[in-house]
Amino acid sequence: MFKKINVLMLIIFSTLLISCGDEKNGKDETVEYPERLHSNKKDEIVLTLHQLTHIDLAAQVVDVKEVEGPIVLPGRVALNEAFTAHITSRVKGRIEKVYSVVSDRVKKGQTILELYSQDFIAMQSEFIQAEERFKRTRSSDQDYGTAKSIYESAKKKLEVIGLTENEINQLADTHTPYSVIPVRAPFDGTLISGEARLGEFVDVGKDFFVLANIYNLWVLADIFEKDLPFVKEGMTGEITASSYPDEIYKARLTRIYDVVEPSSRTIKARFDVNNSNAKLKPEMFVSVKINLTLGGNNPKINSNAVMKEKNGSYVFVAVNDTTFQKREIVIGKETKEFTEILKGLKTGDKVVTRGTFYLKSELAKETFTEEE
Repeated sequence: MFKKINVLMLIIFSTLLISCGDEKNGKDETVEYPERLHSNKKDEIVLTLHQLTHIDLAAQVVDVKEVEGPIVLPGRVALNEAFTAHITSRVKGRIEKVYSVVSDRVKKGQTILELYSQDFIAMQSEFIQAEERFKRTRSSDQDYGTAKSIYESAKKKLEVIGLTENEINQLADTHTPYSVIPVRAPFDGTLISGEARLGEFVDVGKDFFVLANIYNLWVLADIFEKDLPFVKEGMTGEITASSYPDEIYKARLTRIYDVVEPSSRTIKARFDVNNSNAKLKPEMFVSVKINLTLGGNNPKINSNAVMKEKNGSYVFVAVNDTTFQKREIVIGKETKEFTEILKGLKTGDKVVTRGTFYLKSELAKETFTEEE
């Protein structure tokens, strides 16, 4: 028992000797770090040189200037509705031949399928008779106007159902009706859906295929409400897809939609993009980068300097080399890189851009100590 007490007394005595030795050797922390003081202002923090040496602080001088900064919008590839068409039957008939199926790429004017149609035969006969009658009349004849009107009406019917000018002229010259009517592609594109079965009887308006030009697509990007003031129709953007990270597609912003989507609180922006290599596919997710310019007469700072809390925003301003003040600010336009300051900073102020979370933590410690 006495042995344990002696050991305890020895430990206590040794501790006292060490403390006295530290005081004699100048190890007092307030002597070594005289700048370790508590500021008399509740929104200031004073750091020691030792702290400054071991943390990675960076700051910038506030300036009024025009800055550029990109924003990146999420988006998806969509069909260009101006280059999307339904290929339908314009007469009643039976499918005699099918030359293309879904996923085939076709050229403008290429025959996709052929129909046999009694109505088509009747239209050709009507045209031949009207054409013969019109040729027999002269401009001075009483029925010239009527004959011309009937001829033009019969010709128009053939144009509407898909015959070309050359085919109509050949019919007028030979008076030999075509046995089938071709259904052709109105432009270059891909048959993305639909079907046509050999021997199938169809009515007027039968939908065979949906044709889309995959070389001219849309990208529908989501603009967040805070970014809306920066984005204008006519701007250019750069489209990238995760599937092809090295491919950059130039695109032009042609339309900003007028409705906010309630679920995402975003507004759609439509970009026209040239997909000449056909790598972009409809419904593919992409990113859209737009370079913005912030002008005006207000200061701009690096967005990393801005700290946000429930009731507003603030920055840390360097009062001197070791003292930093928390200052409330009012922000204006902001991008990922730059933030416009409407109130709270002036030209020449020095704000902390790196190490702000450390300062926030230290200020919280001092506030907690004062409350105790």
